[in-house]
Amino acid sequence: MNRLHQVDPTQATGKARELFDTVQSRLGKIPNLMRVFANSPAAFEAYVNFSGALSRGVLPLKLREAIALAVSEINGCGYCLSAHTLSSARAGLSQEDILAARRSTATDDKHDAALKLARAIALQRGHIASDDLQNARAAG
Repeated sequence: MNRLHQVDPTQATGKARELFDTVQSRLGKIPNLMRVFANSPAAFEAYVNFSGALSRGVLPLKLREAIALAVSEINGCGYCLSAHTLSSARAGLSQEDILAARRSTATDDKHDAALKLARAIALQRGHIASDDLQNARAAG
């Protein structure tokens, strides 16, 4: 039973309609999470703007998706794992890369270090040891 109403994109108007169009153009589909966000156009807009800003950061798409997989695994979020498995494959990660990312590992040394740091941050809820940060910096 759904406890949260999902807005039908074909019935949306105003700001919600604009945001659905943005998400559709970026992802090629409308994930269920966006349909829930549309209940609050302000929250929906904040999420779309935030994710858009992150996409322009310095981390490559494959690494961003690998980090999302690692953190989703740690958090035990089946929805997130499903969504990021799909988007990781679209970003070019192989099935082996996806499984490795879920274990917070990668064959590329820089990506492996970043995944180890993300794992430490997620497990320790932001309270990381200096060594964790130093290891990531040393890997580049």
